[in-house]
Amino acid sequence: MTVTVCAVTALLCTSAGAQASPGSTRAGGDGGPASRSGGWHGPVLSHPGQPEIDYPRGEVCAFPTHAEFPVVDMVQKTWTNDAGDPVYAVISGPLIMDVTNKDTGKTVRRDLSGTGTLSYPEPGRTDTYVLSGGDWGVGLHSSDRPAHNKWLVSRGFMAVRLTKSGGETHRELLTLEGRYENLCETLKP
Repeated sequence: MTVTVCAVTALLCTSAGAQASPGSTRAGGDGGPASRSGGWHGPVLSHPGQPEIDYPRGEVCAFPTHAEFPVVDMVQKTWTNDAGDPVYAVISGPLIMDVTNKDTGKTVRRDLSGTGTLSYPEPGRTDTYVLSGGDWGVGLHSSDRPAHNKWLVSRGFMAVRLTKSGGETHRELLTLEGRYENLCETLKP
């Protein structure tokens, strides 16, 4: 995995928990602050959580869904610029997701463990970032581009741009290569 993500997902499943800052941190791997100037600083280590996810009927799948994460043990390494803004991060570690179709009770378990990256293409802005890698999932909503109403779990490579605006997160699927699963299809009645 790598978040949702929610996010690892999320990631990831892309979540705000995958962004820089949550959890415990340690700069430079030695407990002290990054002391260099000019360029990247870090990494700062954190342990992002992954909150449960509830999607109402029609938001992602045609039926209501619930996801929980019985195993979350991710480590995030984040590099920042001189202003302290995140520039790049690597997230890795175990992440197991159980997703349930709330209409039928059918549940599937997916292992989203692995490694992914977060990159921040606009210096100074943490409201837009790209989450990429393999073995992670993303719920694509009706308002997302170009595809929508899918819950994808990539087994190849996937990259998604996430933009937060007005309290909402918009997702843009940039690339999807190799094997993947649409959990909406897997869980449909």
